[in-house]
Amino acid sequence: MTIHRAVARPAADPGDVQRFIDGVCLRMSDTTSPGHHIVVDNGGRVFQSRPHRRESDEIVGAIRVAASDPQRQATFDDVGIVTGVHTEDGVTVYVAEQLDDIRREVRGRVVSRSVGVLAFGVLLAVAVHLLVHRLVSRPLRRLVRTIEAIRAGKLGVLTGPFKTDEFDRLAGAVNDMSRALADDADRRRLALEQARRVQENLLPRSGDVAPGVRLAATHRPAEAVAGDYYDVLVLPDGTVVCCVADVVGHGVPAAMVAAILKVLILDAVEVDADPGAVVRRVNARFAAVAPPECFASLLVTRWCPERRTLWHASAGHEPGVLLTDALAPLLLEATGTLLGVMPDGTWETASAPAPPGSVLIGLSDGVTEAMDAGGNLFGRDRVSEAILGVGCASPEQVVAAVDQAVLRHLGGRQPADDYTLMAVRFGCDPPEHETQE
Repeated sequence: MTIHRAVARPAADPGDVQRFIDGVCLRMSDTTSPGHHIVVDNGGRVFQSRPHRRESDEIVGAIRVAASDPQRQATFDDVGIVTGVHTEDGVTVYVAEQLDDIRREVRGRVVSRSVGVLAFGVLLAVAVHLLVHRLVSRPLRRLVRTIEAIRAGKLGVLTGPFKTDEFDRLAGAVNDMSRALADDADRRRLALEQARRVQENLLPRSGDVAPGVRLAATHRPAEAVAGDYYDVLVLPDGTVVCCVADVVGHGVPAAMVAAILKVLILDAVEVDADPGAVVRRVNARFAAVAPPECFASLLVTRWCPERRTLWHASAGHEPGVLLTDALAPLLLEATGTLLGVMPDGTWETASAPAPPGSVLIGLSDGVTEAMDAGGNLFGRDRVSEAILGVGCASPEQVVAAVDQAVLRHLGGRQPADDYTLMAVRFGCDPPEHETQE
């Protein structure tokens, strides 16, 4: 239509028409339209573009055939052509192009546009990734690290601030939780420390309990406080009552029950100091105040200096050991079941000779069940070996020998259960070298 307006002027000179279509042909790019051809039919006079030397009657005929085709296509020299045509005021303008050239151009443009779209998509994806990384992934990783630190016990650790309101609010919630957990942990530590000091005051101190009665003990809770309890009581008649108890479990609940046991034992001793009677009276009260699932073992002994005898009763407790001038130590075996199993249970009282200088060793199962890295228990045999290694020595030497053997067995590991070991020597003043020390 553009060419038609230029060549259909009434005063147009034929030479001007030819020069015009030749100029248009030269301006059409050989790279984008290499197979084009222009034909003008002005009232029967035909003009063809000449710069590309395609002019011929045959190509004009093929172009006219294509112009009359519904799809504007025809074949010339086995080459498909497509033709655009515009007719007005007796002048017809044809512009033809080879189909292969058009398809090649279309494919090139599609490919270039596809590459452009792909490149834009890649750039957009990179931009979105960087944006998500900066606004979502990086803050989220910081939050996850903070929560993992809290889970690992680093209470009070904080996170934020962030560049988005949503993550700032989430960080604020995490920080509030961290502060609350830290405050709660501080309160628990303070409460446990107070409970530990209270429990320490419930236990007798090592040293001379009374003239001729000396105590040495090691007490290691598995947690801040223990369910083990031991005591040495000197009665008005001069007899000495010793006891070792072990409440099932450990921690605060077991420590509370151990404190109850101390009160029950003190009350029972005032009524009747016979070990069997003490255990029976403690069990009756214990069954009334302790939870149904709570049990405890208890070893009670009574030594009489005048009769040179040690009586004992054991409610399922780890056997104690009595060292005398006899060749072999005496095991103080259980004389009945655990406390809390039967409210009306009975425990026999057994007796053994115990001249002055005898040493009583009491322990909890945290000693015999101390486990090494291979899962092997320390056991009663090793306890006996450690005791026999020092013989009827001072309480401090006996406790140190057993304690060191257990620690070697543990190999640096912490005991999994409450650990109590005590030794009491009866009726003999400290040797001279101990007094000088």
